[in-house]
Amino acid sequence: MRFHPAILMLMVWVTCVAAFFILPFQLENRVMSIYGYLILFLFIGVFCLGAFIAGRPQVQQPRRTDLTLDFQLTDRLLIVAALIAVGAAFMDTADRNILNLAEAYRARSETAGALMSGGESQSSIWFQLSFLTYPAGFIYLVREIAYRPRPVLWKLGLYGLLPIVMAALSMGGRSPLLYALVVMIYAFNLRKQLFPKIPGQTVRRRRPLFKLGPAGKAAMGALGGVMFLYFMQVFLTRAEISGGVDAMFGIAGQSWGVNFNGPGSNILFELLGPEGAYLTFVSFWYLLQGLVMSNTLFTSYDGPMQFGVYGIDLIGALMRRLNGEFVANGYAHLGAVNVYGFLPSAFGTLYVDLKFLGLIPCFIWGWLAGKVYALVKRGRDPRWLMAVPFIVMGILFSIIGTPIGFSNGLLIHLWLILALVTVRVRVGAPQSAPRRWTRRWV
Repeated sequence: MRFHPAILMLMVWVTCVAAFFILPFQLENRVMSIYGYLILFLFIGVFCLGAFIAGRPQVQQPRRTDLTLDFQLTDRLLIVAALIAVGAAFMDTADRNILNLAEAYRARSETAGALMSGGESQSSIWFQLSFLTYPAGFIYLVREIAYRPRPVLWKLGLYGLLPIVMAALSMGGRSPLLYALVVMIYAFNLRKQLFPKIPGQTVRRRRPLFKLGPAGKAAMGALGGVMFLYFMQVFLTRAEISGGVDAMFGIAGQSWGVNFNGPGSNILFELLGPEGAYLTFVSFWYLLQGLVMSNTLFTSYDGPMQFGVYGIDLIGALMRRLNGEFVANGYAHLGAVNVYGFLPSAFGTLYVDLKFLGLIPCFIWGWLAGKVYALVKRGRDPRWLMAVPFIVMGILFSIIGTPIGFSNGLLIHLWLILALVTVRVRVGAPQSAPRRWTRRWV
């Protein structure tokens, strides 16, 4: 890990605040209070305190070179889960046109309405099975890209990407693809440090460990391009359903409480045109809205503690079956302050679920992140490197939600724990790896 978790958290939120005030966002029917900022700083400070207690900033220690990892059992579990996820998602979407983004948007709107009223979930058993198993694909992406000396592209696609893509199409959402894209980028970065090129060392191999040729690079570029186009097309489809880009700007001002007509907006509209400016607006708003929504929650939310219903999908689904009235009451308070349906950041979520008791899990989160950082820096157990992308992701996406709430995060981390438990550390350097490694792992 390049940065200590506390330092990275501060960097993320400073960047978030700076981007919000540099870009021409203009609040309408919303007020951000000093009190809200102070509570936000309190939560961030508690996270940082926990991280610093668990591990101070330090340089990477020389890692043990006599250890190798046995992924045999882990691979079997992840592959079985991936195949189940793909099959279940296929059965769930067999009678639907999953490429019809307008239909997916309407379905998500209906689901959001049912959720706010506390209605019982109408999802099929196939959807539920896919929901439980597709997060294993994120773990497999890291395992295949970062740890395997010669990753197999078809396995990467079948066991890593396909379950995630099918889940995203089934749910009609973007967060699984965004999460997968960032995980892959970080896994490639991790790989460069796990299998470094050593200056002056010549190692004869029949083929390179993992070198993308022109076709492979084109495929990876095309994959990133397809994901990006999908994100943009979702935004444009929703604008088209609502009456076009101009209508969406009106909806944003009236319903979202924010617009893109602040200082400098004329320049952006001239350079990018209405559609380009709209895509810029909604893309950055998707990432930065947690700053606004958490401030509103800290300042105005007076509803009951929701005990995880708001922040964890599984708890919310369970409570809808046990006590739908409790769910509806909590979401009614969110609707009253115009926060329901928006991304409230990790700290706004903790506040709604536990009020100031949310400082306790916030401290534990920071402590765990700092502990993983310290274990990685000591270089004694290579298994902990697998957790690094997910620790970093939790901090990066804290502007959206909690690590166990954003993009089915609870199940992602449960699969991560299962992988960490089932990987076996054995004495003996791997035959396919260079005998002498001098660069840092992470």
